[in-house]
Amino acid sequence: MKTKITPLWLVLGVCLTAFGLSAYRWAGFKPDSRTNADTTVAVYGPYRLTKLPITKGVRILNPVQLALGPRGQLFAANKSGEVYRLRDSDGDGLEDEAVLYCNVTALGLQSPAGFAHKGDTVFIGTSQEIRAFLDTNNDGKADKNWTVFKDIPYSRHPYEWTAGLTVSPDGWLYCALTTDSWNAGASPDPNQYRGAILRISPDGKQVSKVATGIRSVYGMAFNEHGDLFFTDNAGGGNPTEELNLLVKEGFYGHNKAKYKTAETVQGPAYSLETEVAPSGIIFNRPDNPFGGTAGDLFVAFYGPGERWTRGAVSRVSIIRAADGRYSFREQIVADVPKLSALAFGRNGALYLANHGVADYWYNSTQPKSGSFYKLEYDPALAGQPAKVRNGNRPLASVSSREAGRQLFAEYACLACHQVDGTTELLGPNLKGIGKQLSREDILGEILHPSRVIKPGMAGSRITKKDGQVLLGRVVYADAKQISLMLVGNQVVKISRSEIAQTTDETKSLMYENLLKNRPQHEIDQLLDYVVSL
Repeated sequence: MKTKITPLWLVLGVCLTAFGLSAYRWAGFKPDSRTNADTTVAVYGPYRLTKLPITKGVRILNPVQLALGPRGQLFAANKSGEVYRLRDSDGDGLEDEAVLYCNVTALGLQSPAGFAHKGDTVFIGTSQEIRAFLDTNNDGKADKNWTVFKDIPYSRHPYEWTAGLTVSPDGWLYCALTTDSWNAGASPDPNQYRGAILRISPDGKQVSKVATGIRSVYGMAFNEHGDLFFTDNAGGGNPTEELNLLVKEGFYGHNKAKYKTAETVQGPAYSLETEVAPSGIIFNRPDNPFGGTAGDLFVAFYGPGERWTRGAVSRVSIIRAADGRYSFREQIVADVPKLSALAFGRNGALYLANHGVADYWYNSTQPKSGSFYKLEYDPALAGQPAKVRNGNRPLASVSSREAGRQLFAEYACLACHQVDGTTELLGPNLKGIGKQLSREDILGEILHPSRVIKPGMAGSRITKKDGQVLLGRVVYADAKQISLMLVGNQVVKISRSEIAQTTDETKSLMYENLLKNRPQHEIDQLLDYVVSL
């Protein structure tokens, strides 16, 4: 599909609100909120960002979800299992209390990353199943629940999500199951659900795959025309951070070995440029002006790995032509760290969830971490010049980049990394790495390769029953065998019946001390080349 792409930078502050705001149409900025504006993050455009003072109720711990729920209430969820409503207990316009709705861990479930509702019924997508909850006593707490869909392959892998949960215009559920391509211990998946987008009847009795070959789809949303848009992360065959348009039964390029019948690859409708690792997405309501953004798509970005100051929110204007084709324009709204989700409140403000500090698999490492923000349109700022986001540093000279390219080969970087945006070797493809990481970050990755290991790039040590030990990266796994890419990029297939033990490596497969005793000018030239990619 041809798209007219006009990328601009847009970022949106981190805001989340919940429950209890009066249903007024937003027309201006409330003075009591203005005094709490958070000036520690960069906001672009006529908006003010406020960190919500949530000091009562459920402890905020690595929020993974934020959504508008039944009766216009804002719901959120911790990675640890608590699902709660955000409430303004003192009526000052800022949510300050988290009121427990349910806790999925009490049902033996994990990671409530999916949230949707139909009427008063709340659907929660977890690692193991989709479950429905209902508050029949009207006391704000779920007192009834039942399983809607449980045919999900589950192996306790920390990256297994049921995400992007949404209700379609016809009342069916749509959700995405993250890939199992790098999981050596993946559960059997005879229906090939993991790595696919599913369409499920409200009673859970009917299910079909509407798309396959997805990697890590966290956000999905229907627009006013009934078309479904969804994001997917770069890597594993995805050269960019993707915004995709659902084509029924389309194959989106990831894990070709699993979906052998796939022929045509659906490319992204648009490649997102504001930040890396898109998470939640939401369309603004057509009747909510919010600074001239009615009907636009807003995208939250988690940012790269364990870099706690990275993250953003952007606005994408999407125009649909008479023939059904779309054109896109992206603008930055705010630079806010580690955003996991976002939602428009019934008051017209945009709320964002900051996941906070965690390990690389989003698991908690602190007793309390994460927060919520509220982003409001302020007419008083509408006529003022918008803040300009700092651009990338200018590229080094051609001669320095060329010298770095030669060193990239001499240092044997080419043995494990391609730079074409598509080929996957033992290490990740480095095309576009200069947009994802700063020069200092890239140097840190080289000097300390085991400090942050990207999901899908972790090593596995497989011991066979005959005593042979193989070390490499899992590139495909199914119920019968594991495909392991060894050092040297050779892929070997190992029957599960031959395996005695599989162990996850804690150290990177990348060589240590790559730059030891190298002169500084060579290091600078190498970085000049890598940044230019």
